[in-house]
Amino acid sequence: MINIADPIIKRIIENLHKAIERKSKNLSAAAYAEYILDNRIIKLFCADRALTPRQCADEMNAKYKMNLDNEEVIRLLKANRLSYQVKRGELIDWAEEIIAAFGKALESRKQKDFDEFITLRNKIIYTRDDERYKIQERIACLMLYVKFPELDSGNDAETIEKFGNVYMKHFLGDASDFLRNICSKSKNNSKGDKKDSQQDKIELLENMLNRSDMLLKDLQDEFDTRIKQSHQDDLIEFFSRLNSEKYGCILDEVLNARNGVRQLRKKNIQLPPEIGGLFILIERFAQFIRDSEINPIMKPGSVQKMRLDEVESCDYEGSPFLNTTEVKEVKVLSPGWFYKNKDVQISRPRLKEVVSD
Repeated sequence: MINIADPIIKRIIENLHKAIERKSKNLSAAAYAEYILDNRIIKLFCADRALTPRQCADEMNAKYKMNLDNEEVIRLLKANRLSYQVKRGELIDWAEEIIAAFGKALESRKQKDFDEFITLRNKIIYTRDDERYKIQERIACLMLYVKFPELDSGNDAETIEKFGNVYMKHFLGDASDFLRNICSKSKNNSKGDKKDSQQDKIELLENMLNRSDMLLKDLQDEFDTRIKQSHQDDLIEFFSRLNSEKYGCILDEVLNARNGVRQLRKKNIQLPPEIGGLFILIERFAQFIRDSEINPIMKPGSVQKMRLDEVESCDYEGSPFLNTTEVKEVKVLSPGWFYKNKDVQISRPRLKEVVSD
């Protein structure tokens, strides 16, 4: 536990509070509403990485008087590319390390401890697609108040729940500057103390000014990303409706029809010329789906052995699982569909338990 009675620690807490306060003044309710739910879920995983989506939903409902289910938690994890437990654990491991290093440097005020913190801060965690996790600094900032709640001046931990990736990234930069300010030079009673103190303040202000310029650029980039995301969301919504029961699960039917036609051709069965145009249409529609980077999750009609954690993200029909280690044989009635990478799911696979006679 950090000694918050220490005058230097008190100053750090005040600086962290002011940094959060400055950024929160620029937020509107519309801007931060989408982040609060995600950040609260992430904080629960920061506190207990072993949580299942169902347990996370239960804790959210108890703590915040909500009505979430495990499917909503899974959806939010996927939207933030945190659905894979191994990658999520890697990010949480890093966040715990960097915050522990922050606390160590905060108490020791030694340059070597600060350098260790910076080395960890600069480490990049990659997604399964070898892209940099943009949410990385966000998890570290949330972890700060999970591991060191004593640094909260009263409402800071709650306020940063409103921050997205950009504000979190720059808040972590602010915190790094505050830490550098107390670790970079030893404090003593020599004549140069006053001059060194003034120089520290100048460097701190220069860093904050530079970061303000970078913040504006990052916010513009985030805005451009949101515009691009809105187009992607429209595309996903279109294909989701196509594969809804209301419209007869068109994606599934196109895939089944295309596979059926190919089987007939392999058997050299002559198709009536009157319906040849229909088969061409099916092939072209299937090509359009592929070109839109919409792909099936499972192989339709296949029989697979699966555990409870594997079927939780599917529509499962069959007897209940007795425990998490039980394995059941299931048949894929509908493959389910995803967009680009498997984190963006359009429709869930439908599975039915295979019961032996």
